[in-house]
Amino acid sequence: MSENDQNQKLDTDQKTGQPKIVTIVVDDSDLAPLDGKPRLGQYCANLWRSRSFIRTHALTKVHKNSRDRYLGNLWVILDPIFQVSIYALIFGLILKVDRGMSNFVGFLVIGVVFFGIFSSGITGGSNLIQNSRSLITSFTFPRIAVVTSGIVKLFLDNLVPCLLAVIIAIAFQWGEPIHWSVIFVIPLYLLAHLFAFGTTAIIARITAFIPDFRSVVTLLSRGLFFLSGVFFEISRFDASPLLQSIVESNPIYQFLKAFRSCIIDGSIPGISSWVFLTVWSVSIATFGFIFFYLAEERYSVVK
Repeated sequence: MSENDQNQKLDTDQKTGQPKIVTIVVDDSDLAPLDGKPRLGQYCANLWRSRSFIRTHALTKVHKNSRDRYLGNLWVILDPIFQVSIYALIFGLILKVDRGMSNFVGFLVIGVVFFGIFSSGITGGSNLIQNSRSLITSFTFPRIAVVTSGIVKLFLDNLVPCLLAVIIAIAFQWGEPIHWSVIFVIPLYLLAHLFAFGTTAIIARITAFIPDFRSVVTLLSRGLFFLSGVFFEISRFDASPLLQSIVESNPIYQFLKAFRSCIIDGSIPGISSWVFLTVWSVSIATFGFIFFYLAEERYSVVK
């Protein structure tokens, strides 16, 4: 009798001659879904191990929008100058919002350029997962790395425009000495991008599963432009107490106010202002990180 016949005989019931059902118990305690969600601590460790990917991915996209233009990276400087010129014409010469301001150009350029950090943080999350779908479905890595890479890119993209805004604001101080408080722009710049990280993560998850929310994101960005004091100081207007409290409780408004205080006024924001901005930035970044992480295993199936 062949070995194959012996194996077949062993797998049949001796009384009935029917195939015998063999149950094999497998220990699956160490198995995990391919796109499963690791524990939060492991997730953070995996993100740290992905830092080289984050850096490389961000550097390949820095100033990407300017590469296919004739003037190239020169648009990094020209774009904020053109934006400020248009807003100065509309709100300064036409609407006369500059009345009583000694450095309206500096006030405006800081508002327009630094507001771009928060605007990009909000709109940058819209459609982020869909645009990164080929990357997400091809490799196994923490999906929050895509958000982090986007913020690193935003951080690098904003360096030149923000530096230019500081220089223009100082240049229009008409002979006043440069205030040493301008150095506090650095920690404010870091906090602003931490805030932007949180908003990007939140918007990225929502728009990944609710595409219609992208329209809300556009409206939100436009609304914040007018409620963040980009081109006006709320205290200069006879606004209702309710409207004034809404604007002043807006963290973006407080960020712009702190930037202007360091650059134009030559004064360091008070302790309460630092606490307010730090708590907002850390809280929104932490919430955004966890909120995004909770849907980790679902991003690979987003269409």
